Amino acid sequence: MTRHFSFFLLPAVVLAGVTICAAQSATGPVDFQPGADLQKRFLSPSPAAGATKQAKQAAIGHGKAMIDTGDPKNLFWNEAVDLSGTGTVVNADMLWDGSSKILYAFGHTTLRCTHGKSTEGDVLVGIYGKKNFLGKSPGSGWWVVEMAQGQCQAPTAGLYGCKFNSQGTTLACGHAEIDPRVNDMAIVESTRF
Repeated sequence: MTRHFSFFLLPAVVLAGVTICAAQSATGPVDFQPGADLQKRFLSPSPAAGATKQAKQAAIGHGKAMIDTGDPKNLFWNEAVDLSGTGTVVNADMLWDGSSKILYAFGHTTLRCTHGKSTEGDVLVGIYGKKNFLGKSPGSGWWVVEMAQGQCQAPTAGLYGCKFNSQGTTLACGHAEIDPRVNDMAIVESTRF
């Protein structure tokens, strides 16, 4: 019995270790993590007191860091929010896609390059709500930034980002794209910086 247990346990432990190391070694050119308060906003995806630009619209963001949900009835607003949990508050656009159950946040902020320097940029964050149509864990999500070639040592121009779980732990990072069919982000090439 002990031999069979060891036979199955050892490969499982090795596989788990390889998975954790792979997730930790894949990074993008930007070191960003959505703040815990932002990540919890899926619980109450509506404008906070003092929110401005309240409207109904389908799109949020601009350039490659943009989502067009196709539904002009989605809630849209702008409010002061700490996107990264570092205490830096910026005016961010927010959009709640009520049919897909995904909260999007978009803002211009100071980003820290993986190699330590800072740059200004736009970040688009997607956070899955309860009963989201993709079946993802509520509170998990992704973020993307559009980078120029060489900005934060990005090898090519385009979108870079990471996926994170409901506890905020980074799962995968790399060169990314937004799938307009489902308004979700996919890592198309894992990167290491």
